[in-house]
Amino acid sequence: SMPMPSSSSSSAINQRSSSAAQYGRNSRDSEWQKVRHKQQRLLLLRHASKCQFKAGKCPVTPHCSSMKKLWDHIAGCKDQRCVVQHCMSSRYVLSHYRRCKDVKCPACGPVRETIRKSQESGGVQGLGMDFSGLDSPNLPASATSSGTGRNASPKLSPPNLSPPSSSLSPDLQPPTKRARAEKSIGQQSTIPQTPPLAQQQRAGPIVPNKNLQSSKTTSVVPKSGDAVTSAKNKSGDHSLINSFSVTEIETHLASLRRAVRLPQAKLKAKCSEVLKGLQGHAHGWVFNTPVDPIELGLPDYFKVIKKPMDLGTINKKLDSGAYKEITEFASDVRLTFENAMTYNEDGSVVHGMAKELKLKFKADYKKLMTQLENEDKEARKNDRACTLCGSEKLLFEPPVFFCNGMNCQSKRIRRNSHFYIVGTNQYFWCNQCYQELDSEIPIELVDITVNKNDLKKKKNDEIHEESWVQCDECESWIHQICGLFNTRQNKEHHSKYFCPECLLNKRKSGSMEQMPRPLSAADLPRTKLSEALERHVQKKVMERKSNLVKEKIETEKISLEQALKQLEDGGSITIRQVTATERKLEVRDLMKKRYAHKNYPDEFPFRCKCLVVFQKIDGVDVILFALYVYEHGANNPAPNKRAVYISYLDSVHFMRPRKLRTFVYHELLICYLNYARKKGFATAHIWACPPLKGDDYIFYAKPEDQKTPRDARLRQWYIDMLIECQRRNICGKMTNMYDLYFANEELDATAVPYLEGDYFPGEAENIIKEILEGGGKKNGANKKGKKKSNKGKGRGGRSEDESEVSKGNSTKSYMEGGRDEVMVQMGETIHPMKESFIVAFLNWSGAKAENMVVPKEIQEFRDKAIKDGTAVNIDEIDFISRKRGVDGDHKDKQGQPLKVIDDDDEDMDCEFLNNRQAFLNLCRGNHYQFDELRRAKHTSMMVLWHLHNRDAPKFVQQCAACSREILTGNRYHCNTCQDYDLCEECYRSPKTKREACTHRLQPIAVESNQGSDGGTNGLTEVERRERQRNLQLHIQLIEHASRCKSPDCNSSNCAKMKTYLQHAGTCKQKPSGGCKICKRIWTLLRIHAQKCKQQVCPIPQCMAIRERIRQLAKQQQAMDDRRRQEMNRAYRMGMSSGGS
Repeated sequence: SMPMPSSSSSSAINQRSSSAAQYGRNSRDSEWQKVRHKQQRLLLLRHASKCQFKAGKCPVTPHCSSMKKLWDHIAGCKDQRCVVQHCMSSRYVLSHYRRCKDVKCPACGPVRETIRKSQESGGVQGLGMDFSGLDSPNLPASATSSGTGRNASPKLSPPNLSPPSSSLSPDLQPPTKRARAEKSIGQQSTIPQTPPLAQQQRAGPIVPNKNLQSSKTTSVVPKSGDAVTSAKNKSGDHSLINSFSVTEIETHLASLRRAVRLPQAKLKAKCSEVLKGLQGHAHGWVFNTPVDPIELGLPDYFKVIKKPMDLGTINKKLDSGAYKEITEFASDVRLTFENAMTYNEDGSVVHGMAKELKLKFKADYKKLMTQLENEDKEARKNDRACTLCGSEKLLFEPPVFFCNGMNCQSKRIRRNSHFYIVGTNQYFWCNQCYQELDSEIPIELVDITVNKNDLKKKKNDEIHEESWVQCDECESWIHQICGLFNTRQNKEHHSKYFCPECLLNKRKSGSMEQMPRPLSAADLPRTKLSEALERHVQKKVMERKSNLVKEKIETEKISLEQALKQLEDGGSITIRQVTATERKLEVRDLMKKRYAHKNYPDEFPFRCKCLVVFQKIDGVDVILFALYVYEHGANNPAPNKRAVYISYLDSVHFMRPRKLRTFVYHELLICYLNYARKKGFATAHIWACPPLKGDDYIFYAKPEDQKTPRDARLRQWYIDMLIECQRRNICGKMTNMYDLYFANEELDATAVPYLEGDYFPGEAENIIKEILEGGGKKNGANKKGKKKSNKGKGRGGRSEDESEVSKGNSTKSYMEGGRDEVMVQMGETIHPMKESFIVAFLNWSGAKAENMVVPKEIQEFRDKAIKDGTAVNIDEIDFISRKRGVDGDHKDKQGQPLKVIDDDDEDMDCEFLNNRQAFLNLCRGNHYQFDELRRAKHTSMMVLWHLHNRDAPKFVQQCAACSREILTGNRYHCNTCQDYDLCEECYRSPKTKREACTHRLQPIAVESNQGSDGGTNGLTEVERRERQRNLQLHIQLIEHASRCKSPDCNSSNCAKMKTYLQHAGTCKQKPSGGCKICKRIWTLLRIHAQKCKQQVCPIPQCMAIRERIRQLAKQQQAMDDRRRQEMNRAYRMGMSSGGS
């Protein structure tokens, strides 16, 4: 055996031996010997991992060569029953060392202390210690091979105990990045992005405690003393903040402080205290009400004071929640007293009063801000709180589930009710639909086929908490959202993470450089439409900001620098088009059947485009606005020919400065309508109807203080925009759907545009159904119709008797050319709310003169603008004539002109943004919320990541034990339990508690999509065309191979494609599991299914994919139907109350 360690190298171990002996004083000597062997094995393996000497040449230990061989072996070994000597025992020792959190552990503690002291003293190669005195840990004969010596080697940087091979089992890798798993209150998670609770989490809520020893302190790799290059190399790009400048980091940190980020209730309470002190002052009465120039005899008041303000108005704004930040309140109070001091000369009584109150406010405001800052500091000192925002447990919005049952029309599953779930947690059945399922008939879904018995019962009562992540420098815990932490980039869980505060300190000290910027909103593909919109809006914003600066200087009496600083708080605006796809709207059954004699189309094709507006806020491209438009071109059948529909738009109120919000969105719509008229579209249609409470149009979970506009206000918002269009000669006559179609008795329902998401298709279907049922009742089928006649008024306010007469007359004469009963009834319904159905005639090249007539004041405005030379040239932006594919004004990083896509010729497919319901599902499923600026920043960062990595899975599996997302390596899936996966680390650990799952787990490789580019922005024109051609050829090949039955097909690729299709049908990994073949086949099948019109298609999965598309359409249609029904109900109630 080998001699004992020398005193110089084993002093730390000997010093800690007493603690080990105390720990095991009742153990036998053999147990202590095992502990010593573990220590020796760890030290030898650590040395072998970094030793750069060739075999037999190491001057540190004679066992180096054999340990290197062992290290190389275990780096790639995954055999749970490996027979190689010392493999299993070494892996076990390493796994224990990495997981051990006990500072008094007799095996690990002395080793850590030895490593620490050796680094401080700057020892020899690898470990900085002498191995010649270690006992031989029963190594093979080769371990005692040549080479002894104790010559000092050059000092190296602290080694990393990671094997040289990336294929090493996670058990042997360095400590993983600990990201606090989100916790679920109530039932276990049922959506794919929400992890099942670990056993220790079920015992009670766990929050970080800075006083507790974290797992990072047990790391083999020391944190202190690391070289700058080491930190730089190991810190990953998992946080957007790594690419921030010092100023941007400081701004981001300031935005998280409670002193400026007050909830609406607290903001109102704190400001009210200050305001009451001013109003209750002896001079307060002078400033409590608005100045009345007539009563006070001040005819020039409004010429001198451009922006009047008083304390009473401020109080009203506080009550209504008009102030979003405390600085806005302070600005208005100062303005009140500055106005008085400006209008009243120095030395006057009012001037002196205003000056005194201004000084009082300055002192009170300073005291308030000091109080808020102290509260914020105290909150962030809390061991259980985030060190950035000072908040402890923050909860997400409860998850929303839609029923996939055949008879439920995608209705929401009620909160606290039971439902059933299956598959990858994307399919749900309410209790009623579950009872109607036949247990003998398989349920065909898009990606799986299941039986009724496979469905698992759940309760919709979950609440999920924001996840945490720990800083590797200060070991403090912060919310992942506060730190802009991207879990999708944290693939190996081993990268170093520095919180923003530590990162700021490193940047200021020069010990860490700024990382390159990740792909941003500006790097998204550019289209002709987006380029024109962006240029126009940016130009108008510059003009608007210039005017606002002048206004601020005049009204607030501030310097030019101060005014510019306030307005430049918000960064640049970026507009991108993210989708452009051909879609079709199928006409509903009753409408199709009723007007079949007029050759009414079965479907209406249209082009769907989605536009997104970003603004750079605190270094982050934040999504603020999204718009979906549907374009029905010249090739569309009537009545949709040359019509554009402003389908859905949504926004959040984080734009800076806030005054630009409406201005920017109006200019975008104005520019789009200018684009539409130049492209030959004749009419623009808008249904001005706000979403119902609890519904979202595009953005999930908007700010609580962002009020949903009422019908009248939303309608006026659109009308103001269209009036500006009239002034610029972009559109002519502006009318409504009732006056244009229903007031004309010669027209029937086939003359009304049939637009997806509009009011007309759903209401027409309901009315036709009522007509058919009403006809049956009058023929004696039943007598329930008599009961309805006692309800007083019908749909539009007429009595039921009048409606019955009109029904009878119109039904008899309709086929003979009489009035269409559907038009009569719907006309009665929409007449009270006709102003909400806006139709504008665009000034296109083929516009008729009668459709270009505008009101007198608009024409006078145009004439005056022409006379003054201020008329807007609506042809100044060229949407069409620019050479395709080249934008000379913008260049990429290599100095080459950026390519611009023709959005009318090329499809831009984005699976999660092709329709608003898919985007809502993505946001709901991943807790991407917009209710706070910090969440909107994180959500925008993640959405941009998805846009730049479109092939990456939208939802990822999470480990049922440690709750981390499984992004690389293997996941171990249970084919029996629902939604049960383990990461490789937990799968191999004997300490993992698997709860009820005792089945055999199947390893499934998780494909890394890091760096994949889902867009076509980097392709040349030739490459883009070739890509489109290849897609079409592959789709044709799939269609051929699916129908081909010949074993000797002439096509050389037919057999190969059949093999791929067979693989896609039998593969257990599927696209969501990372199978590359399945992903490619799935993309081709999805493109085919979107355009397939066959009732029974032989292409595999085509019918299932189309069913999934229909399910999304049903969810969208269900919300549209709820809007329509609520609108009808509200106007009927209004008429009833008005008539009574």
